[in-house]
Amino acid sequence: MLRRFFLKLGVGHLLSLAPFLKATDHKPLRALAFGSCNRTHLPQPMWPHIQAHSPDAFLWLGDVVYANTTDPIELRRKLMLQYAHPGYATLRSTVPVIGIWDDHDFGGNNQGRENPIRKQSQQLFLDFLDEPSDSARRRQQGIYTSYVYGQGRQQVKLILLDTRYHRDLPGTGRADTLGDAQWRWLERELATSTASVHLIASSYSVLSTQIPGAEEWTDFKWARKRLFHLLKKHRVGGVLFLTGDRHFAAFLQEQVGEHVFHEIMSSGLTHYLYRPRISSVLRAYYGKENSFFGLNFGMLNFNWSDDVSLTCRVYDKHNQQRLIKQLSLRDGYWVEKN
Repeated sequence: MLRRFFLKLGVGHLLSLAPFLKATDHKPLRALAFGSCNRTHLPQPMWPHIQAHSPDAFLWLGDVVYANTTDPIELRRKLMLQYAHPGYATLRSTVPVIGIWDDHDFGGNNQGRENPIRKQSQQLFLDFLDEPSDSARRRQQGIYTSYVYGQGRQQVKLILLDTRYHRDLPGTGRADTLGDAQWRWLERELATSTASVHLIASSYSVLSTQIPGAEEWTDFKWARKRLFHLLKKHRVGGVLFLTGDRHFAAFLQEQVGEHVFHEIMSSGLTHYLYRPRISSVLRAYYGKENSFFGLNFGMLNFNWSDDVSLTCRVYDKHNQQRLIKQLSLRDGYWVEKN
């Protein structure tokens, strides 16, 4: 499969491959790295820093490349450039890489189901992720999937949502971002899950309020309401949202019903929001201790002692910690540790 991909791209040799991450891994999840928003023509300083943390996996949260095209040849070219980048190639030779897309590696800016090459985009993106040729992700419409780590009380389910393939134009009363088939799949994943922790990855923010010029689940109020209804209906425990897209890092939280939900946003592997007026407003909104405006990637570190806990960190381009939040699991929900 990869040989076919590289022959299409005009590359005559194959780089070493990371061990493929199984859909179910009986070893508990210890450390997960994640990030988004990566331009192929800019310096990419983060890969050795991410590798230095020895994560169990690296999770793309979208905008792997900025192709911004409905030409599959151009999309293929950009994905090839990123796949062959020396720092990234070194990372994926030792760390399993998984992920989802966003608009810039799916089609055009803010595009959804109107993208005329979404079927081709799906196969090219899955080629980039080294997805096996017999994977269910290649037969369905959209790249959503899930992974399970660990057993018993140490079990984590990582749910990767596709917010692009079936995305409606926002603004209508029942505008959707997942599509009927993905909603059915998601409900099955939640209803049958035996995990104590659920990490839900979305390319754009689930908990953010509406910000002009940005994308978020609030643009799809009906879909957002349905998501939280499913979480409540199936008593889904240990939910933490992982998101990207915004070109800065932030910790978000929101009380929905009786419970507080948490989100970690990491965005800006190669570029970030460098607009002093806008960033100052956002920093004031999120809080200085909960936001960082600079190149960044995120890390989750699990502690599976009697008190199940999670440390969430954001690192900068010098591999220096810029944000930290510690959470403990209490009665199925994350609470901040004092």
